[in-house]
Amino acid sequence: MGVVLVLPNREAFSGLRLLDVGRDMGQIAQLMEVAFREELSPAGKEALRELKLMRYLAPLLWFLSRISPEFRDLFTGYVWVDEGLIVGNVTLSMDSPDARQWVISNVAVHPRYRGRGIARELVRAAIDLARRRGGELVTLQVRKANLAAQNLYRSLGFAEFDSTMESRLERMGDVVFCPPKDLKLRRARPDEWWKGYELARAAVPSRAQRLSPVLKADYELGLGRRLAAWLSDLIHCRDTYRLAVEGDEGFAALLTLRATRLRPPHRVELMVHPRYRGPLEEALVTEALSILKRYPQGQVIARVQLPHPEAVEALKRWGFVEVETVDQLGLELC
Repeated sequence: MGVVLVLPNREAFSGLRLLDVGRDMGQIAQLMEVAFREELSPAGKEALRELKLMRYLAPLLWFLSRISPEFRDLFTGYVWVDEGLIVGNVTLSMDSPDARQWVISNVAVHPRYRGRGIARELVRAAIDLARRRGGELVTLQVRKANLAAQNLYRSLGFAEFDSTMESRLERMGDVVFCPPKDLKLRRARPDEWWKGYELARAAVPSRAQRLSPVLKADYELGLGRRLAAWLSDLIHCRDTYRLAVEGDEGFAALLTLRATRLRPPHRVELMVHPRYRGPLEEALVTEALSILKRYPQGQVIARVQLPHPEAVEALKRWGFVEVETVDQLGLELC
């Protein structure tokens, strides 16, 4: 049976109002399940489960939202109400300590209420709220295949800043490692963090870095963070490989592979310096698959930041199929 939104009519009000985390979480979780039932990814299903659990924390959320302006900024937004029933939602979250960058998420309208302009009004209200609170940039993520949402956001002035493709290999066949010509693929050492940092600065598109800057802190892993990563791998029964190809002035490419010793999926991420794209992607993909031959067989999920057509083609040649491409859009408010 499907999920049916039937709740007590707490108020006669209909229209747009601010989200109240203390009382709205239950209805919002129901709305998200109805609105996205057919398109939730595994990560989306996990986020929905967390949203449902938050309803049990409603009294605590209500208290924190009343005593802490900072907490309110972490989870605010608007709902669209029809005679007490929440039929639309948008979440607005502060993405930077100085409140200059905000994130819009959870844009959802009940199927029976679509086509009435509710989503547009919700997003407009979120943009105006971010602007009133000093925001300079609003971002959101949307699947490339969701043409209705793409058209809505772009009509409101959003532009593409970044795009990431996730592809999946259901089962591996025979693999022959294709080594890079005149270049060696080896383990990256922790003390080479700066090479990974410089590679990311070169490989990540400049517009994407406008939204999510490449930070040294994300690559300079001290003993504490290395121990935390080791503990995480231990808990999840997995091995993490970071393999690098040395270039003329640092890393030419970096392969990150998380191989589970229990039940797949395994996960692969590729990053290649623009100067070295073309010859290296095949080597990275085949090395990852060669390593995974020693682990339980099953799904392999690969993530590539676009535009990187060489990586996309290398993955396709070895049987990977695109699952979804997600665009990160941004709207500058000043």
